[in-house]
Amino acid sequence: MLSVQARFLNQIFKSMPAEDINAVHDYEKEREQNRARELPRQPANIIVQQKDFDGVNGEIIAPINADKDKVIWYIHGGGCTTGSAMESRACTYYLAEKFGFTVLASDYRLAPENKWPAQIDDCMTVYESIIKSGYDMSKVVLMGGSAGGLLVLSVALRARDESKIMPKAVCAFSPITNQADDLQSHHGNVKKDYMLKNTLFCPRQNVALFGEANPPRELMAHPYVSPYYGTYQGMPPVFLAVSDCEVLYDDSLSLYHKLKKEGHPVEIDIVKGICHAYATLPMMPEAQKTLKRAIEFAEKAGNAVGA
Repeated sequence: MLSVQARFLNQIFKSMPAEDINAVHDYEKEREQNRARELPRQPANIIVQQKDFDGVNGEIIAPINADKDKVIWYIHGGGCTTGSAMESRACTYYLAEKFGFTVLASDYRLAPENKWPAQIDDCMTVYESIIKSGYDMSKVVLMGGSAGGLLVLSVALRARDESKIMPKAVCAFSPITNQADDLQSHHGNVKKDYMLKNTLFCPRQNVALFGEANPPRELMAHPYVSPYYGTYQGMPPVFLAVSDCEVLYDDSLSLYHKLKKEGHPVEIDIVKGICHAYATLPMMPEAQKTLKRAIEFAEKAGNAVGA
């Protein structure tokens, strides 16, 4: 049975009317509404420091007596059109306070003003900045949800391709992994995914991110756009989490089966009947359980590397 908190969020998202995806969307208005939401209270034992990652804005959220070997790099979601490190504090505060991690949270340029690959390019700038700041990337866990889940997978794939130091693990919550194919959940779960509804796999989103309603398959099947099509040799272990009623359910499930078949270290947490990107919302007990499992997976991955 879902928690009271999960049922409450489901009702909120269910009560929101579906958007007309053929109408012009006011992205700046959406961002203003998101920025206007009250931020969670800062825990007493947590320090927040603004951080310039070589031109990319972000922040460092850390316990007062932080363990230098416990680091998460958190990349926010929001469809690549909204969101920020600051707006992710419910999750980043929880990760720092509950598990004792230093959390590096970074922004990236948003669409439609900035087309792909501006988003992954900014993340790669942050990648280099983290290393230059003295962090051991091999001890860093990449973590993100939704579009942030896409980016943590894409960043790791690109970093591997560029022969960079690999992170300890990648934790992708409700990630976009396949923008090239029409997976069953992309249309079959539209009425059950009360948060995303019909807004993700549509011409409007493609125009915002890629500049055209029907981008060529060559672009959409590129591993950095659709990580399902990546090769994972030399990649860190991957943890996935998703709800069975999400539009993106099959994105996680298909990637999990692919990696499992290839013998790549991977785990998946599937929760029934809960909202999109639930793992990034730790006010829900279900999210807390998934985050605990993700941290345990990442720590196990680190121990295996160090063995």
